[in-house]
Amino acid sequence: MHNSEPVDAIISVAALHHLPDFWKMIGLKRLARMVKIGGKVYIKDVVFSFDLARYKSCIKAFIQLMVNRTEPGMKWDLETHFRQEYSTLGWIMEGMLERAGLAIEMADYKDNFFAVYLCTKKGE
Repeated sequence: MHNSEPVDAIISVAALHHLPDFWKMIGLKRLARMVKIGGKVYIKDVVFSFDLARYKSCIKAFIQLMVNRTEPGMKWDLETHFRQEYSTLGWIMEGMLERAGLAIEMADYKDNFFAVYLCTKKGE
């Protein structure tokens, strides 16, 4: 619990995808409470932005892309991620950010599986 004065900015990188959406929302509301009105929240995380009708081929292509960028052992880690982690769809994440009291200034989706958000805390 943050009991100090609100801060100017908060950065979250690759943390939220470990939480189901309910706890993700609780976390986003807590982050929003910690930042000053007009303060910035930067989030970079695993967020799905691919067409759901093509989810099998998108996931397979992404796993292969990451294996090519890293090493063959990464394949098992990524397959495990898709079975056990709690990544969210982009349109749901945007709704959660807004509902947490954050205005999305920028949303950038990469490789159908990553997102960067720059948000500003709304006035109360």
